[in-house]
Amino acid sequence: MAIVTLEGDLHAYVIQHALATRHGVEVAIVAADRIPAAGGLSWSSDGDGPTTVPTEDGGTVDVAELDLVWWRRCHGHPEVPDHVTDRAMRQLVIKDGRAGLRGTFLTAFRGTWLSDPYATERAQNKLVQLELAQRVGLTVPRTLISSDPARIREFVRSQGGRVVAKTLTGVLGTALEAGRVELDSLTNDAEMQLSPTVYQAEVPGTDHLRVMVFGERVHAARISSNVLDWRLDGDKLVEPVQLPADLERRLIAVVVGLGLRMGVFDLKITPSGEPVFLEVNPQGQFLFVEGMCGMPLGDAFADFAADELARVRV
Repeated sequence: MAIVTLEGDLHAYVIQHALATRHGVEVAIVAADRIPAAGGLSWSSDGDGPTTVPTEDGGTVDVAELDLVWWRRCHGHPEVPDHVTDRAMRQLVIKDGRAGLRGTFLTAFRGTWLSDPYATERAQNKLVQLELAQRVGLTVPRTLISSDPARIREFVRSQGGRVVAKTLTGVLGTALEAGRVELDSLTNDAEMQLSPTVYQAEVPGTDHLRVMVFGERVHAARISSNVLDWRLDGDKLVEPVQLPADLERRLIAVVVGLGLRMGVFDLKITPSGEPVFLEVNPQGQFLFVEGMCGMPLGDAFADFAADELARVRV
């Protein structure tokens, strides 16, 4: 197995160890952000040698010999040697490294993805997520994604003059939290026109769900927080919960519908007990949940990966 991720990824190290100790699986870690100057990447149209990529420990791995690839995180800030000073050349090194890495796997790998790179990229789109969540019967907040000042103000007015706003995508290394927006603050048209933004009706309540779907197995934790964006709450309470079977089925249906094998969901529970879908991250973080409430998620993911390997080898 190989895990394609960013250098220093705790999740990769934990799963590498768990797979080795629980299942005897050898796992290579490929640091996507350290491809420039690492050497070891080779592909040939003649097939006169193995298709290889460099591993984080300084070796290489033959892509064609892999049974399973966890395509985890591949869009970090690549480290380009300081002697490459021209800005355009540095950008070329980064782009060529990314293209070479992706190309080796897309052409030589014949095993199972966790999850397919193209499906993962598509699944990260919030519009695609929300449409599918509605289609499988999940409740979603009333949502407008827009850069049209008139439509934005109309939507906020229809929600009583206040909504929650958040970005469509994230920026690596920057925490961009959701925030409340008041109608009377929407005065700068040029600012609203800069880029499409997500505007949603605020879901009341203080209970959130972080749900990890690994294949057909669902692991859920309730996060209790008075802060709108619980990621910023140092006093949040996290505890394992069992979800209703119908909700589990709908979340699995989202994962399947997006062409994924896994997904990490964020939902919020209304005071009446209704779960409301907010988003799904195809490669979301889950070990912090284990650290805060003892859920054995590292072992659970390792078992899931071992099951996927068993399917490949049948």
